[in-house]
Amino acid sequence: MENKYQELHDWVASMIRGDLGYVYIRLYANAPERIRDMAINHFGKKTVFLPPMEVRPRAA
Repeated sequence: MENKYQELHDWVASMIRGDLGYVYIRLYANAPERIRDMAINHFGKKTVFLPPMEVRPRAA
């Protein structure tokens, strides 16, 4: 289960926890659709997705 959430965090470009329990997430532009679903399952209904701005950098 821990590996599942590590994969989620690998695709998150930025994340801010706001007031009233909202979580604002910006995923990388090339993130698979399943990552968005994982974020909703992990953070709940108060997940707000910000538009992507960049592509995830390749591993060295």
